[in-house]
Amino acid sequence: MNPMRLVGLGALVVSVSCRDAVGPERRPTDLEAAQQRWRAQNLHTYTFTLQRTCFCGNVHRLYVIVLRDTVAGVLDLDTASPVDRHLGQTVDDLFTFIQNAIDRPAHLIQAEYDAVKGFPTEIDYDGAAEIADDEISYHVSDVHPVAPPDGT
Repeated sequence: MNPMRLVGLGALVVSVSCRDAVGPERRPTDLEAAQQRWRAQNLHTYTFTLQRTCFCGNVHRLYVIVLRDTVAGVLDLDTASPVDRHLGQTVDDLFTFIQNAIDRPAHLIQAEYDAVKGFPTEIDYDGAAEIADDEISYHVSDVHPVAPPDGT
């Protein structure tokens, strides 16, 4: 191959591979786009149904009450009993879970998001292929805003 063509080809490869990952051509990831939709809802006090599937404690459907971005209460929908609020997560907690799994990186992290409100509707996670029983799935539904108790 002609040396000038080789240099030109090399310059082309370098210029294409060196695009700025955060520059104007960068498109938001599904996670980022979903977070933007979620933030646009401006929901800080809301309720939703959360169900975990895992080799862990309570895997019943949970009714999670979030008050000013903090889990305020959790009700087990199968037993109609209150449970430890640490079994619940906020939508932001779920986004953090997804981002941490991406950053780690986990063996598997897949998420689907509500097209309008942006919250994760399904999350499938497997931390490491060689570790048994570290898989967890989340199913989120029925996200609804509620008025704070004091009306603020």
